[in-house]
Amino acid sequence: MTYYYQPRRSVFGGLLLILIGVVFLLYEYHPEMEIGRLFTHYWPLLLILWGVARLFDYLFASRSGQPGPPAISGGEVALVVLLLVAVAALAGFDWARKNNPGIDFGMGNIFEHPYDWKSSLPVVPAKPNEVISISTVRGDISVHPGNDSQLHVSVHKTASASDENEARQAADKVQVKVTPTGNGYEIQPQVSGDEGSDVRVDLDIELPNHATINAQTSHGDITIAQIIGPVTINSKSGDLNIHDISGDIDADLAHGDARFDNIKGNVRLTGHGGEINLSGITGDATMEGDFFGPIRANNVSKTTRYTSSRTNLTIAHLSGQLEMDSGDLSISDVPGSVQLSTANKDITLGGVAGRIDLTDKRGDIQVTLPRPPHDDVLIADESGSISITLPAQSNFEVSAVSRKGDIENDFESAGLKSSNTGDTTVLQGTYGTRGPRITLSTTYGTISIHKSSQK
Repeated sequence: MTYYYQPRRSVFGGLLLILIGVVFLLYEYHPEMEIGRLFTHYWPLLLILWGVARLFDYLFASRSGQPGPPAISGGEVALVVLLLVAVAALAGFDWARKNNPGIDFGMGNIFEHPYDWKSSLPVVPAKPNEVISISTVRGDISVHPGNDSQLHVSVHKTASASDENEARQAADKVQVKVTPTGNGYEIQPQVSGDEGSDVRVDLDIELPNHATINAQTSHGDITIAQIIGPVTINSKSGDLNIHDISGDIDADLAHGDARFDNIKGNVRLTGHGGEINLSGITGDATMEGDFFGPIRANNVSKTTRYTSSRTNLTIAHLSGQLEMDSGDLSISDVPGSVQLSTANKDITLGGVAGRIDLTDKRGDIQVTLPRPPHDDVLIADESGSISITLPAQSNFEVSAVSRKGDIENDFESAGLKSSNTGDTTVLQGTYGTRGPRITLSTTYGTISIHKSSQK
């Protein structure tokens, strides 16, 4: 009699079900972990899990004398697809919530309506140079100077429920408190129970303009204007609009746009976000993080710095304009120097008086100098064309190398020598009297050195 052993099922399917359950459990209790981003970084663990399961199946089959399960079954493929769909859906929910903080994907509130109430707290005396700390979980924060030496707090609550009475009960569980501290006041909503956790609380603060401001919100916009003092901001999701500030600004942004105008101090912005605008900055302007833009800056008196995972930029005194998006970067009118290292961007520079040091990967570079250079110019491009335009009366030393392209040169001089070796073209020498050094190099692209038409 012949016995046929039915192959045992792999443990991989069970492990996948456990993994799917863990994903949903983590999302339920720790949504801030951003499952989509975690999966993007750690998806190779799925392959490790599959390999461990296959090894276990092989060892068990060898010891029992039974045939092993197939490499991967149709059911397991379906579970893998289910896992990917679940992760994509949760990542989509995260994205939607960040872009629309008030959105709710639950079905329990489809018949609910928003109700709102406005009130003002009793005024309290406020002295100049006090520290005012303002925080709300869900809601906007607005800070501006008042007409007296008092602290005025206006509260706007919004609650959603099936009827106004239920909404009122939820809103009443949230009370905004103004608490004295050793050097100022702390203003924040305080919630009794869980029913008020979804109530939106907008805060409008009037105070003496000589104050130190600390503002924090998880979901909401922050607007601060006409304050003589330092400002610290922490925003998880929302836009920043900060203008006419006479102190330093330190802002951390997780998601949203930011605008800083007419700041008589330093501006430091960290985190992540979208569109960034800076204008009229008397001190330094520093941006650290991945901001997807566009990023615009103009009239920064001291140093402009931008550091991200792909770009490192330093500009000494930006009297003109900086504009940067995902594929282009342009800078104009810089009395000082420019140092830039980036990738996958087309770069345009105009009117830079100081030293230029550019490094790019997979992008074209165009530099126009309206006046003869007085400092060195160093441009290196891994794959892209380089074009530099100089006045006819310029004096410079040049060393240009294109390994897979040509060199075009409008400056004719006995001191300039061009040569070709295989696929490499080289231009070296001096034009006019001894001047600053211009070093240009690219691997795949044309180098062009042009004379400007201006006299």
